[in-house]
Amino acid sequence: MPKPLRIGIDTGGTFTDLVVLEGGKVRVHKLASTPNDPARAVLSGIAAVRGDCEVDVVHGSTVGLNAILTGNLARTALVTNAGFRDLVEIGRQARLDLYDLEPRKPVVPVPRALRFTVATRREADGRLTSRASARELARLASKLGAARVEAVAIALLHGYAHPRDERAIARALARLGIPVTCGSVLAPILGEFERICGAVLNAAITPVVAGYLARLEAGVRPGRVRLLRSSGGILDLASARREPARALFSGPAGGVVASRALAKQVAAAHVAAFDMGGTSTDVSLVGPDTEPADTGEIAGLPVPLPTFAVHTVGCGGGSIAWCDAGGALRVGPQSAGADPGPACYGTGDEATITDAHMALGHLGPESLLGGAFAVDPDRSVRAVEKLGRRLGLTPRRTAEGILEVADATMLRALLVITAERAIDPSTVPLVAYGGAGGMHAASLARRLAMPYAIVPEHPGAFSALGLALASETHEVVEPVLRRVDAHLIAQIARRVSELAREAKEHLAAAGIRASRTRAFALLRYAGQGHGVPVPFSRGLVREFVRRHEALFGFAATAPLELVEIRVSASPHDRKLPRRTGLRQSPLVRPKITRRSCVDRRSWAVFSRSELGSQERIAGPAIVEDYSGTTIVPPGTALRATSVGLVLTSGSGEDSLAVPT
Repeated sequence: MPKPLRIGIDTGGTFTDLVVLEGGKVRVHKLASTPNDPARAVLSGIAAVRGDCEVDVVHGSTVGLNAILTGNLARTALVTNAGFRDLVEIGRQARLDLYDLEPRKPVVPVPRALRFTVATRREADGRLTSRASARELARLASKLGAARVEAVAIALLHGYAHPRDERAIARALARLGIPVTCGSVLAPILGEFERICGAVLNAAITPVVAGYLARLEAGVRPGRVRLLRSSGGILDLASARREPARALFSGPAGGVVASRALAKQVAAAHVAAFDMGGTSTDVSLVGPDTEPADTGEIAGLPVPLPTFAVHTVGCGGGSIAWCDAGGALRVGPQSAGADPGPACYGTGDEATITDAHMALGHLGPESLLGGAFAVDPDRSVRAVEKLGRRLGLTPRRTAEGILEVADATMLRALLVITAERAIDPSTVPLVAYGGAGGMHAASLARRLAMPYAIVPEHPGAFSALGLALASETHEVVEPVLRRVDAHLIAQIARRVSELAREAKEHLAAAGIRASRTRAFALLRYAGQGHGVPVPFSRGLVREFVRRHEALFGFAATAPLELVEIRVSASPHDRKLPRRTGLRQSPLVRPKITRRSCVDRRSWAVFSRSELGSQERIAGPAIVEDYSGTTIVPPGTALRATSVGLVLTSGSGEDSLAVPT
């Protein structure tokens, strides 16, 4: 019986990308996203690439993420301890901006009228001082029914250590027939505020995501669809229905998975993954063994689940350029999205980053999807001219200014993941992908003195490729909160072995053979509010001190606390396919010479598929393929290699250890 066709699908704000991975070869299909009904584009794309095959779809979905950002959530109730109904609104004392005189607190998606309390209470030492009676729980169920809630989150003090209290309440509410999330099951961690937020967010998106998944499941038959965890492993459909918060950041996670594989190919200690799409840019520091952080954040609220550390800025190809009240040029975060899209799409009239590239000749009528996506350069020029009149600038300076402002925004994002972590960006290669990544790669790498930039194969669908490469994973979290000594480390080592065996057995029950396990300990100095994840080993104290010093600039003499342990099991990810069959003779000629619409400059335009092995192209030039365009500015050189297009500055290239 033939194996199912593996398909990775990434839904973006402008395009929905599909990658078919078959026999080590890659097929790419892109189509316009349908923001009002994302499933429509996904199912249309699957129908276009599957033929008569059974499919195995790994999906990076933004449905849950967008539901939170737009407030399109289920009517959700919170059940917690008597006297603590407002804890979720009080939150932490931390202020994101110390100098903001009118700070705005994040809005928790559960109003006070939908926060219910029960008499159950445990003290910090675990003593049960009161328990909700069956009659009280029956009354609670009646109140929730009368409130017409669509989902319930249950989160009690010390629930991580005593989950049976929350489960008893969940059993009493089962008759309501609505989704119930227990914080102690979703995230068995210390920190009641984080645990409550995680439970509320998960409950609020469960009906939305479950409905979306039901439609996809029906549409992919014969076959199956699964989501990618925010931490990079595949989440089965049953778990995704119960705990969709585990896949909130599944799209960016796909790019991290692919970048991790590429970092391994080029033997880089770490790379700066730079994903510039239609509405935003995601950046992250990635190495061959990159592990997720222990928590994420959305709309100012914590999501206490393993998540790759991705920094996002509102700057993408569709970001709108505008003039502020002081007459300064600004770009984003507002985006034209897929509808109306950039002006060149034919329905919008606001200048975007894509329109600036179009006006300067970096893109042409035939650039997007090999000419299959029709665009109108004249509309781009008119949009840029209109903005230029408000700014008092020529069309050329306006278009160049849009790109300079966008670069400044993305430079700051790259500095967040490098310089702000005490990492010199000149030691970090840039991996640029997304539909617009290759158009800014050379400029950003030069400004930060990065050794080189790589634009991988199929850059506009690189995140979807990461989804197709991902493997199944089972994660286990266990709270500890004890002072660290030699006896505890030996005791925890035995527990880590037990959890690793349990995780492997969980995968084995699904017919999956785990070939690796990973264990991390979350350590902190006594009295600290947050911990530092450290790979579990006999030398974890030394490693904690080293990491703490690198992150915060100091190491203390205070006692250490082990907060929790995290163990995961998985097979190895599939290897990133290398491009083969590159011609050996560098005889390629430009397919056309494209003139700028706003000045006299011209660009030699090459087809990426025709570039030979180690072909060297000096800027100014442009390299186009189906899913993305790469700009080679003056003073920059490009070489075609088996790992992608490698961009270097014109000086000192021979001394750099660039990949081949």
